[in-house]
Amino acid sequence: MTDAATQAAAAPAAPPPASASQQRYTAVAIALHWIIAFSILGLIAVGWTMETLQHGDLEARAQYQSIVQLHKSFGITVLLLSVARIAWRLMNPPPPEPAMPGWQAFAANAVHILFYVLMIVMPLSGWIMASASPAFETRYFGLVDIRLPVLPTLPMESREGIENAAGTVHEFLPWVILALFVLHVGAALKHQFVDRDGLLARMAPGLFGRTAGPPGAGRGATWAFGSAVVIFAAVVGASMLAASPTVAPAVAEEEQQPVLSKAPAWTVDPAKSSLAFKFGYMGTEYTGKFPEWTAQIQLDTDAAPNQQTPVDGYVRVAIPVAKISTGQEYFDGNVVQGDWFDVPKFPEAVFEVKGGVYKLSPTDYEATGVLHLKGVDHPVRLPFKLTLDGTTATMHGEVTLARMDLGIGKSTATAGEGDAEWVRNEVQVIVDVVATRQ
Repeated sequence: MTDAATQAAAAPAAPPPASASQQRYTAVAIALHWIIAFSILGLIAVGWTMETLQHGDLEARAQYQSIVQLHKSFGITVLLLSVARIAWRLMNPPPPEPAMPGWQAFAANAVHILFYVLMIVMPLSGWIMASASPAFETRYFGLVDIRLPVLPTLPMESREGIENAAGTVHEFLPWVILALFVLHVGAALKHQFVDRDGLLARMAPGLFGRTAGPPGAGRGATWAFGSAVVIFAAVVGASMLAASPTVAPAVAEEEQQPVLSKAPAWTVDPAKSSLAFKFGYMGTEYTGKFPEWTAQIQLDTDAAPNQQTPVDGYVRVAIPVAKISTGQEYFDGNVVQGDWFDVPKFPEAVFEVKGGVYKLSPTDYEATGVLHLKGVDHPVRLPFKLTLDGTTATMHGEVTLARMDLGIGKSTATAGEGDAEWVRNEVQVIVDVVATRQ
């Protein structure tokens, strides 16, 4: 025997090729699998917790309102990661499965396909529900409102139908996911501890055994994650375009601010003035206020009383509705949303009186003006009392408004119906102003 032959005989035999059960998924597929799986289970648990908070006291409802935005943000993230996961799967076939009976292979493939469908449908149904709902924005981690296009522009009746249908699907699917999860985990444990074919090592290498690596190096990361980014960017762009206010054409300065009154001007003392309101929630009365507002007031208080002819005057009160304060976190966070004041689209309410102030007696007045709220003009008559002390005027006025007529909280009932939330239709507005004549 030659030296070469002797050395070849003495050399250790080459290891056998890795079997199918020893090959694993790519690192990207493994990472996405576990991130999405734990995220979905966590979102289901949080969703059920939210249900409890939603029907609790005011403090619990405030917590619900804070959690719901995070729930939606993480849900949309899961949807985008699922898009990337499916794209990656299409470009990177999984490693071969160990030998198993035909019916088991069929069941395994069916469960995997259902999981991929649910990974899309579950968060998408929640996104559709949130986009159709007028109650809350869908502000992605507090940054930008990303409701799906078209849905927020549909008639309210259509939106309610879509919201209810998507909500039903969204509430039902967690049970399907959990049933498949139990089946999936049970089958994986059976393969690991009964069949001992190393199947679990494919998705959890190192924890359940060593593997020879994936069938390929992995390709298409740019396409997989890029597709998710493009979808996200398209929805953000469409949402921002839909939310952009219409810009009025520029006009001359004299047209922007015409002279509407030659009456004396009055400067409001903010420290001594207030704009408050009273409302009823679930049978209990609460008081809120707008802590920040500005007023332009011109009024001829020296005119004689006349119930038919208004005195010379002009009033304009601008109210940033986002600054509303009720003393209850739940109310403050809720009323700025779409079905209520819809602050992102309509950040300001304006009450304007152009030549409509009537002096009924030396101290009794009535301002007949227009409340511009959520893009709609509403006629409002505000009776008030005015007392003078030199150049200082003290004014107190009250008016009751019907929130449903103003388009405020139209999806919220005005009277009790079972255990559903309800808010009284009548809202009492109380105005107190101390001003000095200039």
